[in-house]
Amino acid sequence: MADPKSRAVKRADRIREMIPIVQVLADYGYDVRADGGDREQQFPCNLHGDGFDLKPSARVYPDSQSWYCFGCDLSRDAIATVRGNEGLSFWEAVRKLEQVYELPPLPWADEE
Repeated sequence: MADPKSRAVKRADRIREMIPIVQVLADYGYDVRADGGDREQQFPCNLHGDGFDLKPSARVYPDSQSWYCFGCDLSRDAIATVRGNEGLSFWEAVRKLEQVYELPPLPWADEE
């Protein structure tokens, strides 16, 4: 029986599973150590106020592949991070992440 998840959910789940959020944050210039393993880290967020946050207002949670900004009062994953930094749509952000991190295309038909 085919998996009832939509293609969008499958692609988003795969991004969360295969692309470490800490790596995405580091690649966007956030002050986190991509080699920090699974430890939580605090860092300044540039997505609120004037974009020049000098205090650690955000915390990354590698176990859930997400981060939370206390200034924005928002939780984000890799897709939301790309959308927030580049002003892209959901699909544009998904395609960009898949391309940059070289994820192979998902098959159209599920194997049974």
